[in-house]
Amino acid sequence: MSAAPALNDFARTLRRAGVVGAGGAGFPAYVKAASRADTVIVNAAECEPLLHKDLELFLRHTDEVLDGLDALMASVGAKRGVVGVKGKHKALVAKLEEAVLRRPGVEVKRLKDVYPAGDEYCLVYEATGRLIPPGGIPIAVGVVVNNVETLYNMSRAAREPVVDTYFTVTGAVKKPVTVKVPVGTPYSEALRLAGGATVREYAALDGGAMMGKVLTDFSKPATKTSGGLIVLPTSHPLLARKGAPRAVDERVGKSVCDQCSLCTELCPRYLLGYKIEPHKVMRGLLFSKPDRKTWNEYALLCCECQLCTLYSCPENLAPGKVCQSAKKDLAEVKLSWKDAALNTGAPPKVHPVREYRLAPIAQLTQRLGLADYDVDAHLIDDAVRPARVRIPLKQHVGVPATATVQVGRRVRRGEVLGDVPEDALGVPVHASIDGTVTAVDEAVEITAEGA
Repeated sequence: MSAAPALNDFARTLRRAGVVGAGGAGFPAYVKAASRADTVIVNAAECEPLLHKDLELFLRHTDEVLDGLDALMASVGAKRGVVGVKGKHKALVAKLEEAVLRRPGVEVKRLKDVYPAGDEYCLVYEATGRLIPPGGIPIAVGVVVNNVETLYNMSRAAREPVVDTYFTVTGAVKKPVTVKVPVGTPYSEALRLAGGATVREYAALDGGAMMGKVLTDFSKPATKTSGGLIVLPTSHPLLARKGAPRAVDERVGKSVCDQCSLCTELCPRYLLGYKIEPHKVMRGLLFSKPDRKTWNEYALLCCECQLCTLYSCPENLAPGKVCQSAKKDLAEVKLSWKDAALNTGAPPKVHPVREYRLAPIAQLTQRLGLADYDVDAHLIDDAVRPARVRIPLKQHVGVPATATVQVGRRVRRGEVLGDVPEDALGVPVHASIDGTVTAVDEAVEITAEGA
C-alpha cells in the first residue's frame, strides 16, 4: 500500500515524528493530514467503560490538543472543527466551551453517555448528520477524525517525536491511575504505578473491556496505541468470555442461538441503516461444518464493537466474535463490501427508533460486572524511567519499520531506531529513553544507562 502521493509540510512533519492514531490500529496520521476535508472531528468520546485517558489528557493539556486540531484543520483545508465529548464530563465541557471561543470555526458537540459513541460512523453522524458510505471511511463525506492523544502528538511533532504513551490502569488495582510512560515500557511497570493488583491471581484486558484483548504476560511493552489496562481476577467471567476460542463460540452459538435478533436490533451500525445483521451471521453457523469457514456477507460492515456479544445477547453468546471471524474468512477469499452481493448501492437510512436503542454506559458497565471498579483514574504526568524498554518495529498500519541500529549502539531519547521507505505506508520508531541497544528482533530493546 502506497503512501499519499503529495505530502504537505505538516504531513511530512507527522511522518518524521512517527505520529499514528493513538486509539486504534495505529493508522499513520500523515495520510489524513495530506487529504482534503471540510470538517475535522476530535474523537473525545472515550466510550470504553472505566477508561479515562482522553478525559485526563484533555483536561491537563487542553490547549495543546486544540493546537493539534487547528494545525490539522489548516493542513486539510477544513473550516469547521468539532470536539465530540460526552456531556457528563462537565468540567471538561466547560473548559472546552470557553477555550473554543478563541478558536474560529471550532465548536463543542455534547455526546450522550452511550456505547459506542466513539465509533467513527456514529460520531460523524452525530457531529455532522452525514452517513459514511457503507464500507467507506470518513474522508468520503469530507471529514477527518482523530482522537485526543493523536492530536496532542500532532501539536508536539515539530519539537519531539512520539516517545511517550498514555493509558489508564484500573480494575483490581490499589490505585487506579492514568499514566504517561515511555513507549516500550513493560506493562508490569504501569501496574506498579497503580500500586499493584489487589488479588493474587489476575489478568487484564488490554485496550478496554469491549474491544480489548486478554493480557496475561505483563512483560509485554506499552505501544503508541495503548489505551488502557483493566486488571481483573482470573475468575472474572469477562475474561473467560473474551478469551474463549473460536471453536467454542461457534459450537455454542450453533446449538443455542434462537434467532431472537436482539444482536441486530441493538447494533449501532444497523441502527444507522447499514446492512449488518449479526443474527443472520449466527444463523449461518447452522450451515457450516466444523471444518468450514463462515462466509456470511452480513458480517462485512461489523465495526467489531462487541456490543452484541457483551450486552445485547440474552444467552451470552458471541455474535460479535463470530462476525469478526467471518470478516477474516471473507478477507481470505478477497471478498469485500465492494464486491458483496448485499451491496446494491442503496444509501443507508437511519432507523426511526435509533435514539431509543442506544446502550447506556452505566448499564453496560453493570452488565459487564465492572461496576465495582468504576472510579476515577487521575493522570500521573511525572517522568517514568524504566530500566529497559522494548520498542516494537510495527506499531502501526502498513509495513513494519526496519531497524537502523545494531546491538551495542548507544542511543538518545528521540533518535530514530527504525524507518520505512518513503514510498511505503508507515512511520519510523524512536528511542524513548537514553541507553544502549541490547537486542534487535521484531523490536529494539534499549537498556538504560546504569541499569
